[in-house]
Amino acid sequence: MKTTMGEKIKDLRVERHMTTKQLAQATGISEAVLNGLENDNGRDVGYSRIIDLARFFDVPTDFLLGFTESRITKNIELKQLGLTDKAIEVLLAKRQDNELLSRLIEHGEFSNLINAIDIYIRQLAAKSINTINNLTAVVQRGVENYAAAGQPEGYDDAMKYINETKVDEDEFLRYRITERFNQILRDLHSEFNTDEQMPTVITDANEMSANMIDLLDMVKAGKVEIDDPMDAVELLMERMGVREEDVKNAVEKILELNK
Repeated sequence: MKTTMGEKIKDLRVERHMTTKQLAQATGISEAVLNGLENDNGRDVGYSRIIDLARFFDVPTDFLLGFTESRITKNIELKQLGLTDKAIEVLLAKRQDNELLSRLIEHGEFSNLINAIDIYIRQLAAKSINTINNLTAVVQRGVENYAAAGQPEGYDDAMKYINETKVDEDEFLRYRITERFNQILRDLHSEFNTDEQMPTVITDANEMSANMIDLLDMVKAGKVEIDDPMDAVELLMERMGVREEDVKNAVEKILELNK
């Protein structure tokens, strides 16, 4: 959620543990003007004062004016981000939710996720995993030779344990990637849905069947009239508490995912 200029100025001031009086002394802007800015009272304070505050807090003027939510835009060149031209074009086109993308990047597990993907696609762990599997093979051969004259007690359990210690590189690394990605999804899902509960469309098939039977009974009793199948669908949706808007949004999301 975007914050107002007044909220941003106050946040920046509080982060520096300053009072409005101290900020006034540091910037040369009167305390009354600063209070007016922080309270968003709409007073025209002049662009020069916004520039002074931006310089003092080392943030872009665009940040204070609400054109961006980034505090560091003015200090960063695109080449420092290491993005390709195509990646920049994708971000600028906003064919995806860039705010959600930012939340993904900000998550504490994101760097671990990218590192796990990097290890997988570049096969950086292949040598280590092969070494482990070779050592396991040596142990296995030793146990087999030891038991050549006759299988001692616990042989099957020992062989099973050895086989389970072998590492399938592809399966292991993809599991680690999935594990980290799922953690990010769970956290973001909880974060986005703390204040809003999604409606339950259909709890189970029995509920839907019961509503259909009730609807048919109402038609037979002459309590409702159905002229075409869509009337039946609308009545059924109404009984189940499903809004047409919810269905429309769900269909749009599905179509978007299938593009």
